[in-house]
Amino acid sequence: MSRIGVTKFYVPTKIVKGMGALEQLGTEAKLLKAKNTLIVTGPNLVKIGVADKIRDLLKSDGIESEIFSEVMPDPTVKLVEKGTEIIKNGNFDVIIGLGGGSNIDAAKAMSVMANNPGSIIDYEGADKFTNPPMPIIAIPTTAGTGSEVTYSSVITDTDRNYKFVVWSSLLVPKVAILDPRMPATAPKMVRVAAGMDALTHAIESYVSKNANTYTETLALSAIKLIEENLRQSVADSHNATAITNMQIAANMAGMAFTNTRLGIVHALALPPSAMFHVPHGLANAILLPHGMEFNLIANPKKFINIAKTMGEHVESMRLMDAAMSAVDAVIELADDIGTPVTLESVGVTRESLPKMAEDAMKSGHIAVNPREVTYDDALRILEKAF
Repeated sequence: MSRIGVTKFYVPTKIVKGMGALEQLGTEAKLLKAKNTLIVTGPNLVKIGVADKIRDLLKSDGIESEIFSEVMPDPTVKLVEKGTEIIKNGNFDVIIGLGGGSNIDAAKAMSVMANNPGSIIDYEGADKFTNPPMPIIAIPTTAGTGSEVTYSSVITDTDRNYKFVVWSSLLVPKVAILDPRMPATAPKMVRVAAGMDALTHAIESYVSKNANTYTETLALSAIKLIEENLRQSVADSHNATAITNMQIAANMAGMAFTNTRLGIVHALALPPSAMFHVPHGLANAILLPHGMEFNLIANPKKFINIAKTMGEHVESMRLMDAAMSAVDAVIELADDIGTPVTLESVGVTRESLPKMAEDAMKSGHIAVNPREVTYDDALRILEKAF
């Protein structure tokens, strides 16, 4: 029997959203039978008191916790090993990933290693581990990565200067708590990078070869919310409406791309982070217009829909000019919020571009990009973005 037209869509995470959602943490942890949790986070969230607030909320519901606060951007294999050792020496039953995508990714990788042997490197790729990970509650403090609803964890192998992905539907957090008070603590450039990351997720998911009715609806809705709210959320960290809408957008984009995967932009954005520690969202922001322009000919009507969703008036334009308006809209948005525009400006060297293109071609995102990609294509896009 033909499987043409069969669609699969899976979103197993419970989402608790809104001002005051954080106060539901203890209730949700108890439903997971938590008695002792490990809070995986970074030093900044300890410094500003957010990690202690989480610990106090858990304590008020009779749940013990410890804080592991050594996560930095682009979590490494060694960091995962250190956190895993703490988990195995403790009596923890739930992990709380608190912070941006790096912190939640680290929590996910540690959850895998808590119940599986070897190194996290052994589980690169899809569905490589056997034993279910330790349950995770994700509390994002940025509105961008969608990690709270995705199946993946991105980890850096410093020995290879290479970012790799561990992927499994078992890896998705059990609960995501979206409280706009959390992203409000993020610095301006973090809000910029996170917002452009979410936009890249939404656009790449929408044009992915794996897109379907569910993911397309989520992705376009996310694009609309980002167009209408990212500028405001960057301008004013106290704009609760804009930040809430950005949380929803990032969350919906995460639901979409975890079912479709992404594309050439994300494949190319991983090497700059691994090799030069470029924040992932900024790498996406720089590469997104170039990746979109490369992909235009594969599905111009979808890019026209993106342009319309971002407020462009394309009715009287020729087909490809109308599609190009989507790229123009993204450039305008990025310019308004002050993103870098070249890889050189964030420390990437021209000599590294061939190796970056080579690493990008190893990514699973390449297979679902709407236009076929060769090594030479990848290198040309990097050179245009340089």
